[in-house]
Amino acid sequence: MGLLGVGTVTLVSGCGAESNSSSSAGSTQPAPPTALPENVDRYGVDPALLAFTVFKDPSCGCCGGWVEHAEANGFSVAIEHPDVLGDVFADHDVAVDLQSCHLALSAGGAVFVGHVPVPFILEYLKDPPAGARGLTVPAMPVGTPGMEMGDEFDPYEVLVLTVDGPPEVFAKVTKASQQSV
Repeated sequence: MGLLGVGTVTLVSGCGAESNSSSSAGSTQPAPPTALPENVDRYGVDPALLAFTVFKDPSCGCCGGWVEHAEANGFSVAIEHPDVLGDVFADHDVAVDLQSCHLALSAGGAVFVGHVPVPFILEYLKDPPAGARGLTVPAMPVGTPGMEMGDEFDPYEVLVLTVDGPPEVFAKVTKASQQSV
């Protein structure tokens, strides 16, 4: 299986191909953070919602960069290494064209796919759109958290994963500064 579990081995800059490592025994949520950084606290999100489980390939460095971005902003993160990452996307009904290199589940059950910047996660958790089940940044845009490559930046959209229907645009990110809390 390839990086996204679609049958070919895909190497993406900054990320290793999926390995055949064993899955961790059972999915666990980390303890929620006890205090939030001031810049995160101003969003008014219940800290209990900032306990995430991230499903990723163990060799993927860009996923680790995204986890560091989340942890630097007060999130508690547990990491799982599934045998087949594509199965995780299938279990959470994430279409191939909406996938990326990792999937994060919040303590409240929301799904966050790929390099979604923390400000958009916080906005979503504070007031989830009706009919939404999470957010995705499909593929791996250069300049997103974990995909930094100097001053390079590719504009992208953060999409809402809906319960029924196609994804909707949650935010258009045209410059790197929009990704900071």
